[in-house]
Amino acid sequence: MRKKVITAAAGALIAASLVTACSDHNTDYRSEPEEVTTTEAVTTAETVITTAEPSTKPEKVIPGDFGKPSEEAAMNRPQFVYIMDDGSYVYVSGKNGQNGKEDVYIRDDRKGHTEELSLPAKSMMLYTDGKTLYYYVPGEGVCEYRDGKSKNLSRETAVSENSSREREDFYFTEDSIYFTCPSDSGTVIKSMDYSGKLSDKEYNVEYNNVRIVGTAEVSGKTSLICTYHRSINDFIRIIGDNGVFTDISSGGSPYIVGDRLYYIKDQRLCRNDLSGMAEEILSDKGCKSYCFFGDRLYYANTEAVCAMDRDGRTEKILSAGDLDGTGYIEGVCTVSGRLFVSGGAGAFTHSLAEIDENGKVTEKIHSDK
Repeated sequence: MRKKVITAAAGALIAASLVTACSDHNTDYRSEPEEVTTTEAVTTAETVITTAEPSTKPEKVIPGDFGKPSEEAAMNRPQFVYIMDDGSYVYVSGKNGQNGKEDVYIRDDRKGHTEELSLPAKSMMLYTDGKTLYYYVPGEGVCEYRDGKSKNLSRETAVSENSSREREDFYFTEDSIYFTCPSDSGTVIKSMDYSGKLSDKEYNVEYNNVRIVGTAEVSGKTSLICTYHRSINDFIRIIGDNGVFTDISSGGSPYIVGDRLYYIKDQRLCRNDLSGMAEEILSDKGCKSYCFFGDRLYYANTEAVCAMDRDGRTEKILSAGDLDGTGYIEGVCTVSGRLFVSGGAGAFTHSLAEIDENGKVTEKIHSDK
């Protein structure tokens, strides 16, 4: 392990039990500040950072029990379909707009009637509690949509209209919405309740493009898990309430499941424990998205969806050609205890279906063809 000392605002990010985690895809954020070495004078509170470096090269393993994601962790994963309390679905479709082809959101009552939601262009769906949909609008921030009406919750959640956002810039809990904002010194994590009232607490992170993974119990205490990008590598930062930071070499699409962290690195599906010293490769067959369903792990690449059992046996259960109008697989996800797969053909052609645990298409929900 190697240690280094950086300057940090006293208490920043340490008392947050439900603060979000962060990654690095927002290219509009400022460049990262240089770190202070141990030989430099430190005038502010010092925070020790421990970087865990696996002593051996990770190898493929027999995975055993994958674990079960918490309800909070699962609801903060990107989804291809949002299921409302009345049984209706909300999903993405493509249409010809004023500026050419564009993505729009469709509400399907599952009784033969569909309608386009009247959302602003370039809206990004984030979350639903079953009654209200929450989405992000460039330049405006997080809004709610209910009974055909939209309401902006807080413009504090917005960045520049020309800046892009990712789903991982937001984290939803039972009573709060956490979000990231660029700052002169890196990233600030703020929160608000569902009425849009901002909390007076802010958490400053000295890195840019920080995104939210979630929280986990580490050594019996709640720790904040963030993600960030440096050079060509992704890292997970675990922030304990004692001020010790642990950086774990990681990958994209991180997911906390119990005391383990799953992620995608170089198109391989990997996992690590929260010490950072037990990295394992679960699959090197190509992976762009994954989820947990029943007692198996499901993952997708552009050509197919595969399922892996606890003994490491993997089988291809669905091909891109099994979906209507699909040239490639966009991904696989679980929603409300059900398994869904999305496909695409070009930038604005989408196909959505529900499948069973063996990959059989049980319902063709939508196709733009």
